[in-house]
Amino acid sequence: MKKLFTRTLALAMTCSTLFLSGCGSSGSASGGAASGMASGSAGGTDWPTGTITVTLPYSAGGDTDTYCRALFQRVGEKLGQTFVVTNLTGGSGVVAAMDVMTKAPDGYNILFNHTGASLVQEATGTVDFSYTEDFENCCTVAIDRTYALMAVSKDGQYSQYSRGWENLEDMVADAIANPGAVRYSTVFGSTTEYVGLMLEKDAGITLDNIDVGSDSASRMAALLGGQVDLVAINYMNVKDYVESGDLICLGIMADEPVEGIDFPTFVEQGYPSVVTAKKYEVKFPKGTDQAIVDKLAAVCKEVVEDPEFAEVLTGYFAEPLYRDAATMNTEDPAEVEALETGLAG
Repeated sequence: MKKLFTRTLALAMTCSTLFLSGCGSSGSASGGAASGMASGSAGGTDWPTGTITVTLPYSAGGDTDTYCRALFQRVGEKLGQTFVVTNLTGGSGVVAAMDVMTKAPDGYNILFNHTGASLVQEATGTVDFSYTEDFENCCTVAIDRTYALMAVSKDGQYSQYSRGWENLEDMVADAIANPGAVRYSTVFGSTTEYVGLMLEKDAGITLDNIDVGSDSASRMAALLGGQVDLVAINYMNVKDYVESGDLICLGIMADEPVEGIDFPTFVEQGYPSVVTAKKYEVKFPKGTDQAIVDKLAAVCKEVVEDPEFAEVLTGYFAEPLYRDAATMNTEDPAEVEALETGLAG
């Protein structure tokens, strides 16, 4: 079944593209040399000598898209080459991953995704490939711990769709009194499914899981249109709605309070399993020359350590996080095992 699932998804690809140009012209090493990372022999390879395609699994404007473009704009400037960022949606990242897997391992195709979907898919067996083994890991560049559970406010302009809650305690009481009546927007095989299951486990409730689309825009439209009662989503996507009074935040799914977000975590409210964080990763097709992988990793590390990049992330309540391939190769499989344990429990 999972093989049929992943192959069927490949028939439904949609994409949009944006060019992120470096300082030099395509094919020229001059721009990279100016930044100290020449696209000549530095790092044991003359890569890159042309345009590089970066594929990400989600629509424009969300957290993955925002962090990807912020990263590769700066990487392009340092290497003096053009990075073409392509949004290839479908299957909560599966379509994009399969697309990059089929590309030549020549350094000119990159996958930018996050662990919130990929590692859950691996833990649940949703896919018939491995994110931890079937790609050439390059590096991790950011972490977002701001997944929040959102509901419609009883006082905002969408109040006709409110169930009258004011906080998490109200929602749990409603769900206990009305098993299966509270509608939760889930993306099967993604972090939304995982945290939803953990919430059901910790709170002793049963939710009505409804898949209304994998991208943030679709799920927000479903919440504001009354199709669902709950959405788990990055805070950057809902901040304006919270400040306007149209949505209420029932809790943040971080292991500790997040600076700049004045809402309690689920841990603080007595639900210790409702914790997640999305780490944003750069991967190549399996078999890519290690010299290319190392060279891009070194440039990404420079960007991650740049205060200007950190400022961009902070504006969305995320944080810079650099992990090299060796660390990813150890920590990601361990996280898959932890997810499997949590789901089994």
